[in-house]
Amino acid sequence: MWHPHGMPRRLLRWTRRLSLALLLPALLLAGYAQWWVLPRLDGYRDDLAGALSDYLRAPVRIEGLAAVRDGWRLGLRLRDISLQDPDRSATLAHFSRAVIALDLWRSLREWRPVLNRVRLEGVNLTLEQGPDGAVRLLEAAGDAQTATSLPEFGRWLFSLPRLEIVGEQLAVRRPDGVGVRLEHPYLQLQQIPAGQRLTFVAELPAGSGERLQLEIERAAPASDPGTERGTFLFRADRLELAGWPLPLTFDTGQAALELGGDWRDWRPSRFDGRLRLKRAALKADPRAALLKTWLARWSDGEARFDWRRQESGWRLQGWLRLGDDKGQNIRQPSFELNRTALGWQGGALDVQAQDVLAWATPWLDEPARRWLVPLEVRGELPELAFQAGAALADYSATVQLRDVGFQPVRKLPGFDGVSGVLKFGATGGRLELDSRRVRVDTAGLFRAPLTLNTLAGALDWRRSDSGLRLESDGLAVANADLNGRFWGNVLLPDADKPVLDIEGQYWEVRGDQAKRYLPVAVIPPKAVAWLDRALVGGRVLSGDMVFRGPPAHFPFDGGEGLFETRFRVENAILDYMPGWPRFEQGRATVTFRNRGLRVEAEAGRLADGAVENAIVGIDDLDKVVIEAKGRVKGSGAGMWQVLADSPAGRALGEDLPALRIRGDTALDLRLTLPLDSRPGEVRGQVSLLDNTIELAAWNIGLDRLRGAVRFTQADLDAKNVQALLRGQPIQLDLALLGREGRRDLQVRLRSRLALQSLLDEPAALLETYLGGKSEWEAVLTIPTQRRERPDAPAFALELASNLRGTAVYLPAPLGKTAAETRPFKLGVQPSVAGTTLNAGLEYGPLVRAALELGDFPRQPRFERGELRVNAGAATLPDGPGLAVVADLPRWSPQLPAGRPAPKPPASNAPAKRRAGSVKDSGLKPVTGAWRLLRGVEARIGELVLGGRSFSRVTVQAKRQQDGLTIDCEGERLSGRITLPDEPTPQRPVRADWRRLFVGPSVERPDQRDSPAELDPRQLPPLVLSVADLRVGEAALGRLRVTALPRPDGIRLPEIRLDAESQRIEASGDWWSSGAGQQSKLDAALHGRSLGETLAAFGYPGSGVERGETEADLAVEWKAGLPDFALERLDGTLKLQVGPGQLRDIKPGLGRLIGMLNVQNLTRRLNFDFSDLFQPGMGFDRIAGEFTFKHGNARTENLVVEAPSARIEVWGRIGLQARDFDQIITVVPNFGGTLPVAGAIAGGPVVGAAVFVAERLLQKDIEHATRYRYALKGSWDNPVMEPLQHSPAPAQAEGFASDH
Repeated sequence: MWHPHGMPRRLLRWTRRLSLALLLPALLLAGYAQWWVLPRLDGYRDDLAGALSDYLRAPVRIEGLAAVRDGWRLGLRLRDISLQDPDRSATLAHFSRAVIALDLWRSLREWRPVLNRVRLEGVNLTLEQGPDGAVRLLEAAGDAQTATSLPEFGRWLFSLPRLEIVGEQLAVRRPDGVGVRLEHPYLQLQQIPAGQRLTFVAELPAGSGERLQLEIERAAPASDPGTERGTFLFRADRLELAGWPLPLTFDTGQAALELGGDWRDWRPSRFDGRLRLKRAALKADPRAALLKTWLARWSDGEARFDWRRQESGWRLQGWLRLGDDKGQNIRQPSFELNRTALGWQGGALDVQAQDVLAWATPWLDEPARRWLVPLEVRGELPELAFQAGAALADYSATVQLRDVGFQPVRKLPGFDGVSGVLKFGATGGRLELDSRRVRVDTAGLFRAPLTLNTLAGALDWRRSDSGLRLESDGLAVANADLNGRFWGNVLLPDADKPVLDIEGQYWEVRGDQAKRYLPVAVIPPKAVAWLDRALVGGRVLSGDMVFRGPPAHFPFDGGEGLFETRFRVENAILDYMPGWPRFEQGRATVTFRNRGLRVEAEAGRLADGAVENAIVGIDDLDKVVIEAKGRVKGSGAGMWQVLADSPAGRALGEDLPALRIRGDTALDLRLTLPLDSRPGEVRGQVSLLDNTIELAAWNIGLDRLRGAVRFTQADLDAKNVQALLRGQPIQLDLALLGREGRRDLQVRLRSRLALQSLLDEPAALLETYLGGKSEWEAVLTIPTQRRERPDAPAFALELASNLRGTAVYLPAPLGKTAAETRPFKLGVQPSVAGTTLNAGLEYGPLVRAALELGDFPRQPRFERGELRVNAGAATLPDGPGLAVVADLPRWSPQLPAGRPAPKPPASNAPAKRRAGSVKDSGLKPVTGAWRLLRGVEARIGELVLGGRSFSRVTVQAKRQQDGLTIDCEGERLSGRITLPDEPTPQRPVRADWRRLFVGPSVERPDQRDSPAELDPRQLPPLVLSVADLRVGEAALGRLRVTALPRPDGIRLPEIRLDAESQRIEASGDWWSSGAGQQSKLDAALHGRSLGETLAAFGYPGSGVERGETEADLAVEWKAGLPDFALERLDGTLKLQVGPGQLRDIKPGLGRLIGMLNVQNLTRRLNFDFSDLFQPGMGFDRIAGEFTFKHGNARTENLVVEAPSARIEVWGRIGLQARDFDQIITVVPNFGGTLPVAGAIAGGPVVGAAVFVAERLLQKDIEHATRYRYALKGSWDNPVMEPLQHSPAPAQAEGFASDH
């Protein structure tokens, strides 16, 4: 039974059955595909590559594939896909993978792979501009041969139905290689109702922004199949300007760009856009310095533009909206630019000059930028027109100027308020001026900018390879003060300084306004101030000017150019210096020329006098010294009164004496006014010819004066004036020295005098060492205005001489003879309190001293000072005493002993100076003279002590509490000397030497260096000790000498010399009496070996072995202890030598006597008789005694006993006559063969005996009993004769010559 609701249910059930019937075949097909087809896909790779090639319209190669299933969709994943160029068999691009979707039903129906969707992945591409300017696309690893032009790529892309490309990187690169890498680029092509749409999206690198997007739509093919068209839209937001390789490098800022329009045949045909900048700032770049400043002001901006292609080119127009980061200061200039086949045309409205300069300078060449940037051009450019050829090399522009200004550059003026028309091209231009109320900044040339009511004319310029040249045939200027016209040219080289050649004329100039037009840039401020004051009045009739040369070389000292302006003035009033009478009623010509200013007055008045030929000028504007000179006729008294009433006279005050000049004269006056810190100067001169001058304040009257008196505002002087002073002829100079309030009267006197006469009391310290007269120049300076100068000394005296005629009695290098010349300067002045006297001394090139004497003027005494010899300038030390610093090549110190005997003090010397001398007292020892010393630092190249030389010695002396210590250090001496201020026997002078190596004698110092005979009464108590004494090569051991004063001299209680091989003990005396000086010496020698003793005293290799020695010496002589000499001796020498051996004898026994000379240990009785001996003689004993008297040495018992012989000697040896008178007896010893092995100890004492022995012992003497010989003649040529009879020894006492 049919139910009305059963019909739908049955219909639904049949529908389900039909669907199942249709689905079952499909499932069978799908199952077949998965069971049969998918496992066998690799066999279909070529078919699939062919299908993909048909889809992409390019050959494709596939390396691998796999199937994927997405629901009911069957997909394929491809690996290593290569897109080939069909024409060149090259790989255009390589993709690492691809995903394609099959249209299953069509594939089954058509029984071939039908692709539904293609997605290519994993490719790196480069988009670059080729050498031909075309943009091309190529694989990153590819080369130019595989590149595809961008239009070709677009045509290929839009020929596809649908495509996705997912890349890894896209490098966008300029021809110079600079570019940016876009990350993860994605490209999608899809079909839209109107045609096709290509979408490109990429991520920007870090620091460059976020992303950019490009959409290109291609319209469906039109009726014209050869025409492609469509639209495009590009958008990039938040671009970080610092991250992009732009021509200018940004530091900060963001940009947003939106560009959209139409394209035709793959080229844009129209687009409009918008570019926005926010907080844009450039990095420091000299090219874009102005733009950087401009962006700092206009940090936010927006540009809107519209570009359209036209039939013959294209047109770009737009406007700008400029504002700061707060949206203030809004401006909207507009612009237009047209490009045609013939070239370029453009213009702008409502532009400011600084906008154009800021954006233009980065692209200009360096010379142009170097000129334009410093100008800082500003002002309005209401209209700007521009046109150029196709290559832009030939261009021209016209600019309207309204209130344009620019800064002064390179000493060229700057302007404000300039209006006119500017026309320029590539090589030059023209500026047509028609300005009112122009402000001119003369780059500091004038004191303030000038305001011109009129500035009219034309200025042309042209550009060359060397620079820019400006020319004008006339610029008219005018204001309330002057009228003028100027013409000329200016050369502005690219690599050098500007050069001007400008001339001009001016007229009807107000004199009281002339100061406004002074070139203050080249005149120092004080000079400008003087000109302001000096140019009081007058009227400038006319003038002209010229400036020719480089301003940088002004004022053209080397002749590089010329600046001159000259004008005539009437009724001139010149106030050249306050307080002086003004120059009035003048007719003058004023000239500025280069460095100088000159006012030449033809006539005028100065006070009541008539002025003739007056000139006021500045010769050197750099040094700014105003000179005014002229002649005024009048009486001498009147001219002196003018001086007294002038500022010069008032400045002199009481220094200007009440000078009265009798007689008429003419006054030549010259004023010098430096405008810096130096004082002004007034110079005048009054000629004198037998005039009379009275100086009442000084109570001086000078008669018959012949010379010139000169004066200034601070001075009064006369030079080489001959006059009579109280009837005596003199030659003198007078001068007032110093500045205002501190002037000194100086008197200079020239004459021949003794130094003692000039110095009076202070010369007492030098009198002992000086004698004679020399030409001296004395300068006495006496301060004036003492009441206002309590700190001024009472006087200052300066002395100078070459010292010819004056002898100096000091050791070299300080001493000199009277015939020698040596510069000497001495300055003396008392202290302010007047109790001390300070002196500075210069003596020759080496000696400088600074001294201070106390208790002045009653009894001057030395307080402190410094003496430097060859050691620079001297200054007063802080403490008392004399500090000595010396660097001497040679020094032979002497104890002070006054003048040498041949040069006694002058008989007219003050008695009190002679009475206190040591020499006159005869009793007072010179002790403590070194208490004046506070210290010594000396370097001595050669130190001579006692006639012995010591090289490279340093001496340092230091003041102790009650004495002085002196440390000496050298190669051959080292030790310390202690000098008490008051030496006593309990506290003597001590000389402690660690080493003292004595060399040979040196030449005695010159007589001028030697004082008088040393007086033993002057010597202090002394203890001398030497730890290591050496004389030549001989080491003598330890030496100790003690000297104590006695009433008439000194005694030496201890003289001891200790060595390992010998010992000497001695004592002595040295005294002075009415008969002269006398000395006494007692010495004892003990040596363990005569040979060792001789070797120790400098005679090594004597040939004497063993021979223990004892010797006693007791002598006196009538001379000083240092003057020890054999011919002066009176006394005896006893000698005893024990057994020993004489081998190779050299001059001998006399050395033993020589050892006892304590004054000079290296002197020896050294007479060579070694040829009398033969080596090999032994001896048992040598003994004898010598008596010294009247220049002779006599012995009666000198015996040499040896196994072979006995030798006896008696007679005289002439120590003064240097001759012999002796008898030698040789007694052979027949107990042996008489082998004489050596010599007896040569020398004059036993020389004759040895001489005979040498002759006899060579013979057979076995039958001889006794031999006698007479030895006579000189030491140099002795004569020995045998005696026939053997005379008996003389029985008389003493010498034959003594009777």
